[in-house]
Amino acid sequence: MESCAINRKYTLTSILISSILCFVMILFYLFSLDKIGLIYVGETQKTVYSLKKNFLANTIDNLISVIDHRREARAKSMEKLVGRTAVAIDLKMGLADAEFNDFLISFFRDNPDYSFMSVILWDMGENGAIYDSQNLAGSTWEGTLNAVVPGLSAYTILTHGERNILLGVSKTYVEELVKAEMADIIRNSRFEDNTYIWVNEILNYEGGPDYAIRRVHPNLPETEGAYLSTDMTDIQGNRPYLTELEGVKKDGELYFEYYFKELNSEKVSLKLTYAKLYKDYNWVIAMGVYQNDIQAYIDQTTEKSHILASRLTLLLVLLFVVILFVSFSLVVLIEKIRYGKSRKMLESEMNQDSLTKAGNRRSGTHDLSRAFKEYQASGRSPGIMIFDFDYFKNINDQYGHSVGDLALIEVVKAISGMIRSSDKIIRWGGDEFVVIFYGLQEKNALAFGERILGMVSSLKIPVEGGEEISLSLSIGFSFFKENDGDFTDVLKRADKALYLSKSKGRNQVHLLL
Repeated sequence: MESCAINRKYTLTSILISSILCFVMILFYLFSLDKIGLIYVGETQKTVYSLKKNFLANTIDNLISVIDHRREARAKSMEKLVGRTAVAIDLKMGLADAEFNDFLISFFRDNPDYSFMSVILWDMGENGAIYDSQNLAGSTWEGTLNAVVPGLSAYTILTHGERNILLGVSKTYVEELVKAEMADIIRNSRFEDNTYIWVNEILNYEGGPDYAIRRVHPNLPETEGAYLSTDMTDIQGNRPYLTELEGVKKDGELYFEYYFKELNSEKVSLKLTYAKLYKDYNWVIAMGVYQNDIQAYIDQTTEKSHILASRLTLLLVLLFVVILFVSFSLVVLIEKIRYGKSRKMLESEMNQDSLTKAGNRRSGTHDLSRAFKEYQASGRSPGIMIFDFDYFKNINDQYGHSVGDLALIEVVKAISGMIRSSDKIIRWGGDEFVVIFYGLQEKNALAFGERILGMVSSLKIPVEGGEEISLSLSIGFSFFKENDGDFTDVLKRADKALYLSKSKGRNQVHLLL
């Protein structure tokens, strides 16, 4: 009996000790679990914040790249416009002085399409301006050139007897066109998690009242044009505009936080914002994400981890660690995937012409560069075609830009149906397009161009009143050559072939090698 009592005592003691040890282990496990959970939440928060910050910065950088490309494209289009205008005036050089004066003045004064162009008709004999469309002329011809030419994006000088003619387009006009285009792009851009891009233009880098003007704001479009002050505060007394101004002045960019109204809501939330200065325009381009969106994602992940942890036992400690690691990796992977999709969507929009769905000039430049490199490696040149619409301006003037847009869309759609999936159709600017035909031989280029002309001639574009209009194109073809320095050389030849088609009556295709 005594032995049984001792054994029972040892058994109870062992059970008690085992229970205490198990209890201590459970407490240690729960304590460790809590600590691990805190570490997990902290690391998850850091990772999500880092990904969000990268997304904001990359989106703004991509937008700035679009601005630079559009400025370059606009400048080149103005160079072409000035060149074409000069050709039209050159055709009248045979007129007598008085007739030429009347023609030139009437050409620009009575044509609203040229109201933006700077035109100075200078009489060298009288040493004075006969016509000055923008009131830019000085007291001498040389002084006028020195004062006016630096402000022109594109210009040319013609001579008729003792008369000099300066034709040009101001840099200010070109930049205002680009600003308007970019404002529309920003307003129409869509992103996940209630994010959007906005633009403030700095007027006074010293700050104070009216230091900046709000140019674009998709969340508060009614406030566009309003003046901003560095003294403005949010609901917590922060001065976000002062913080932003000091940051871009110091480093050109910054991340900062403040409270602001959410998109399509009256709710005010804490916002993480990235802002970068585009110095050429004095634009502060910014994008933000609301903290509650980030925290909701983190909270959801944390809740799931706690539910999972509550079902584990001491025997599953190792498995818990593995699951913790997998869960953490999964969170990072999911966010990277979401970020990758957002970036791919933005890149797709930036590489595609929004109207015709053809490639834009940015993507086209890349495609042409790649095609030229492949030609250098293989010696096989794709066909390079440039085309534009005959009398496209007349269509816009007579029927409106909506009909002109429809004509662009239908022609691109029709040509896309004739080419292979590997070929590229690019909107190079306005109504001018470039097409890359991989595998097209020189001997077949003209015949294929004639097929395109025939197809386009069969299109009927509806206009108001139940009428329909027909279209025609002028086409130029060329191919890469051994002495080409880059793809621009083949474009120049194709462009010359295009204008050969125009000069011979339009609705034609020519090939220059």
